[in-house]
Amino acid sequence: MTSGLFLPGLITRCAPDDPGPEINYNGTVAVIGAGAAGLYVADILRNKGIKVVVYEAGDQIGGRVKSLRNQPANTYPGIPHLSSDFPLELGASYYVGTDSRLGKVVQVYQLATTLIDTANNHFVLDGVPKSSAAAPDGWGSDPDFLAAMSFRENLKNLAGSGQSVQQAIDAAGVGTRAHNMLNGQIGNFYGSENDLAGAGALGEEETLRTGDGKILVLRGNPMQELLISRFNGVLPLVKLNTPISSIAYGPEPIALTAADGATYQADKVVVTVPVSVLKGGGISFSPGLPGSFTGSLAKLGMGASFRAIIEFKRNFWGESAGFILGAENVPEFMSVGLNRSTFNATLQVTVNGPRAAQLSLLGGAAIESILEELDLLYAGQGTQYVRRITATNDQGNTVETDPIFVQEDWTTRPYIMGGYSYPMPGATNEDRVNIGKSVIGKLFFAGEATDTTGNAGMVNGALSSAERCAEEVVQSILNP
Repeated sequence: MTSGLFLPGLITRCAPDDPGPEINYNGTVAVIGAGAAGLYVADILRNKGIKVVVYEAGDQIGGRVKSLRNQPANTYPGIPHLSSDFPLELGASYYVGTDSRLGKVVQVYQLATTLIDTANNHFVLDGVPKSSAAAPDGWGSDPDFLAAMSFRENLKNLAGSGQSVQQAIDAAGVGTRAHNMLNGQIGNFYGSENDLAGAGALGEEETLRTGDGKILVLRGNPMQELLISRFNGVLPLVKLNTPISSIAYGPEPIALTAADGATYQADKVVVTVPVSVLKGGGISFSPGLPGSFTGSLAKLGMGASFRAIIEFKRNFWGESAGFILGAENVPEFMSVGLNRSTFNATLQVTVNGPRAAQLSLLGGAAIESILEELDLLYAGQGTQYVRRITATNDQGNTVETDPIFVQEDWTTRPYIMGGYSYPMPGATNEDRVNIGKSVIGKLFFAGEATDTTGNAGMVNGALSSAERCAEEVVQSILNP
């Protein structure tokens, strides 16, 4: 993997003539996972002079931050045919907050960004996408639309509720016409669907979250390259293709066993793997994890997740539209070329939860299902205007064949197995606190699911959790 954005880290190591490391520690800290949380934990500890080794199950760093530009051309069939002149993301594609943790990194590097103005979002009611403007051009005068937008705006007021989001929607009397629209704004946004996600916990998270809430994308730099550049000092410490399958943290030192039987040792371990891996037994722990951990883990889910990028010959959904929210089978379309290119005719599809599982079963035929959805929304224009691969037939004529697209089914990725964590009905922020607590000063946890600042499910949450976790590791060394 190469990067064109190698910039110095925000935290620099001691100069050669410095008196020595900030913390004198003879042990080794093993970090499991080289996503945003794992890289940041390793970076903080490394810069304090602590020896760190990072074990990554996959063949590249970034975890669920995965940029198309960094992938080999033969990895995805559609790559050689794409013409989009801006970065395309297969994982995290935007971030929330100019003043967020990731936003501050972007500011330090002085990277160009594009604001996705949510005022230009389109919403689907009765199978018709319109903006929030007044009638007849938009849904601004529709009572079901207004009720749905009011519910979304006041989601934070449901903190403490044990209901699912859908139960809360029903209790609020929002018309069924707007239910899919709310699923696009809430359930799908948070990694699942409204009938599976807990209203109280999401309300609590939105109460805890600070910042301006603006949604931004990097204009010219892939998100994965930003991680590579920010944490370039950690990259030599990463062992790729090394899935850790068991951690025996009772003895001294801790014994780590990889899937191929190789063994490693460490004095402390930081686990940053997704909730799906922990719940699925991808890593066994000896002794077993505390009941407070497993009990809270059971209240957090991680649903199926599907992402696709499709190119079209023309923009038929609106040059100023950012998101199209609330279709029956595709809760979120995003116009990823908006304010990034004159070629603003590329849609990014994000589907989480049971709908994503259904697309996963279709395999390569999923794209046809998505185009059918667009045809229903825009009177056949999805199939009409999709860009297709051109080829020469036996008669020497140029013909169009398959649609140009790339899809990433995160559900089938063996060491990820889904999108991002979401709270189930009855969960609270305390459950995220519990799965982030250290065990006997030797086993530590980070990752977006352990974030307690209201940014779970986001890169900001992963970075926040890394800061907390690194501080816990340091304190365990200084105060054994």
